[in-house]
Amino acid sequence: MADLLGMDPERIGRLRSPDRLAYFDPAKIWQVLQPGPDCTLVDIGAGVGFLTLPFAKAYPEAKAFGCDILEGMVGLLARDAADQGLDNLQALLMRPSAIDLPDGCADLITMAQLHHELDAPKPLMAECRRLLAPGGTVAVIDWKDEENGKSPAKGRRVPEATIRAHLTGAGFKDIQSHDIYEFHGFITAS
Repeated sequence: MADLLGMDPERIGRLRSPDRLAYFDPAKIWQVLQPGPDCTLVDIGAGVGFLTLPFAKAYPEAKAFGCDILEGMVGLLARDAADQGLDNLQALLMRPSAIDLPDGCADLITMAQLHHELDAPKPLMAECRRLLAPGGTVAVIDWKDEENGKSPAKGRRVPEATIRAHLTGAGFKDIQSHDIYEFHGFITAS
């Protein structure tokens, strides 16, 4: 049975583990995306805020929305943001392909280690298109589709060509790959 609150302590421990930084450092994402100091980030599938919390800390004039379908994760993220005094971060409960934010509100959208979890990626890609401001960027970072000792088992990975097709199908352009992680693919589009 699915943990609808997202409160499995083992899972929370893995998501918060500083060991993840050795192979998945969020700072590398910001080096590629180069966010403006007052931009708006929508992090979809934010979980415990592995990307969202350091972003909000590094860019105090920016707005960050950490969105997740799991109420427990949203609660943990909201509490951690409050504990860290990050009043520029808002945790939002979302539906699988709908986020209660206005059209064109996001300069940046990130989805990290999420694509392989999606049952229906096409509606979520359309929602990203709706949320993205003109000139904005969406970034999909997920496990590489290869046996490498970290990526999930075959059948739980999404080939880069499939992610590109989902982005293209939603009307995104200028799709680029960035080879910055050993175990993750990193694709941006506008």
